[in-house]
Amino acid sequence: MPDHTHSHDDHAPEVLGAAESIDPAGQSLARALRASFRLLSAIMLLVVVMYLLSGLQSIQSYQVGVKKLFGRVVGLAEQGLAYAWPFPIGGIEVIDTRQQSLTVDDFWMHESAEDKTRDLLSRSGSSSLRPQADGALLTGDRSLLHVRLTCNYQVTDPLAYISNVGGASATELVRSAICRAAIRSAAVRTAEALQRTQRDQFAADVARLAQQELDALKSGIGVNKVLLTNATWPIDALRTYIDAQNAVSEAEKKRSDARAEAEKILNAAAGASYRILVGQQDHPDASASPASSVSAPQGLIPQYVKALESADTRKVQDLLEAIDEVLLSNEIGGEASKIIAEARSYRTATIQRVKSRAERFGELLPEYRKAPELMLQRLWATVREEILNSPTVEKFYLSLGGDKAVVKINRDPDVANQILKELKAAKQGQSPP
Repeated sequence: MPDHTHSHDDHAPEVLGAAESIDPAGQSLARALRASFRLLSAIMLLVVVMYLLSGLQSIQSYQVGVKKLFGRVVGLAEQGLAYAWPFPIGGIEVIDTRQQSLTVDDFWMHESAEDKTRDLLSRSGSSSLRPQADGALLTGDRSLLHVRLTCNYQVTDPLAYISNVGGASATELVRSAICRAAIRSAAVRTAEALQRTQRDQFAADVARLAQQELDALKSGIGVNKVLLTNATWPIDALRTYIDAQNAVSEAEKKRSDARAEAEKILNAAAGASYRILVGQQDHPDASASPASSVSAPQGLIPQYVKALESADTRKVQDLLEAIDEVLLSNEIGGEASKIIAEARSYRTATIQRVKSRAERFGELLPEYRKAPELMLQRLWATVREEILNSPTVEKFYLSLGGDKAVVKINRDPDVANQILKELKAAKQGQSPP
């Protein structure tokens, strides 16, 4: 059986040649087909070139490109123009390594645009907590607290990030880790401490726990810093809390004012030594001055009172000696110092006066024993002369005889003024004008 198998292309030139000699229309069709074939070939070549060029990628200074081939990571592309086989054979995934800022408000209350322009206490609508809309943290003292956190993070290991969590968003991954860390950190703190004394420590613990979780996933993401930007009670309890805080502040102010007034009064009374005598409530362990041999953590006087109540005579005597030692030391000041100085001066003057009188009587005693009546007359005459010659004594002279004597009851103004001048001059140690 003869073999009739042959290719149509082998006879194409003969057929076309025949067609050209036979039909001009066929010749035109053949030329159009050849032009279309060439155009299609050029387009296909351009598509292939464009496909190959699509593997080019520009990498910025803050980016790192991760090259992939059939889904496997094969290397990194640094800053500049990088090339890899295009998709679906390979590709370059660009990772932004700049520090990113993320606001975590999962534990904050729902806020409308109008709410954001108002103070918390003046916001409209329901002031109670809405579980379907508002977020809150449960603290260790079973309180609810609205909290807003700000986190700074960045991709530190692009290979680890692409290999282990590349399918997940870095932002959502960090947000999830921060939320879980915040729940754990709040559970071991009171709401008051979280808002006031332990804000920074709470934020540091959140950053540490979140980083531990990200490291466990080998995410290649580093948490640089976490800040507690807002923390407040639910609005329904906020006003009560503010009233309580105001009451605490007012009480502290009054205590401070009372301490200052007590300090002023005690300083005016005894100077700095008052702490030794009466103690000081703010410093119960204060001890006595070296001038005193008895320590006074609660003050010598309160100890003395307790010793009297307990009838401890020995302790009473020791405390009295210690009090006297403090009062008579050079450290005492204030009104007590002035009173003690006046008492010392009065004591000295009294002793001196008594000594002078004793010496005078000692001098007069021998003369008195010789002639008592004569001595008394001389003494009376001396006293009468001192009285009559004193410029500060107003004298009235009466004539002897049977006539009536008239005594003026109203004092002479000139005499009274002269007496006042004499007294003032004597007090100042000067002679009157």
